[in-house]
Amino acid sequence: MKKNRTASRDDQQASYDVDEIAAAFDAHYLDYQYTFVEFLIGHMTDAVRAFDGDYLEMLVLAVLGQSRLAAVRKSLSPDMSVLDVEAAAESTNASRIADITGIPRQTVRRKLATLVARGWIVRDVAGAYRIASVEGVSHVRRELSEPDRRAMHRIARLFVDLGEIVERQKKNIEKSR
Repeated sequence: MKKNRTASRDDQQASYDVDEIAAAFDAHYLDYQYTFVEFLIGHMTDAVRAFDGDYLEMLVLAVLGQSRLAAVRKSLSPDMSVLDVEAAAESTNASRIADITGIPRQTVRRKLATLVARGWIVRDVAGAYRIASVEGVSHVRRELSEPDRRAMHRIARLFVDLGEIVERQKKNIEKSR
């Protein structure tokens, strides 16, 4: 049970009760499901175009991207102005990606080879893979900047729409008291 998760950014605090939010989505399931599927269709449509229909390639890149983002977040200076590029060069091997995704290892290797050919990832001397970048900016981010911008807009819309569902449920609960 996840309760009262606190998120902070720029000295602002917000507290979320995951069970309360899940209950609101359950109480307004049709609205929640429509909103989520609308988001998902837009996101997956962009992914189909960006990856020529290859969702497995997208998933392999997503694992590498998340690994890089975790390293970047850890390597930022406290004021978020200085990035330790070496520390952010996180790499992952094909076996680890296969374990995380459930994709057969040989398929992962083929997807990695395609991503290397696109110039989006590189293989290090130990045989692990990482996102290719120059001065901390990844090639894939540059090439997928437009779908990424649309994704951020869709996520913002999803956040607002789902927040409205939660607020509606809170009002319903208050009325019933």
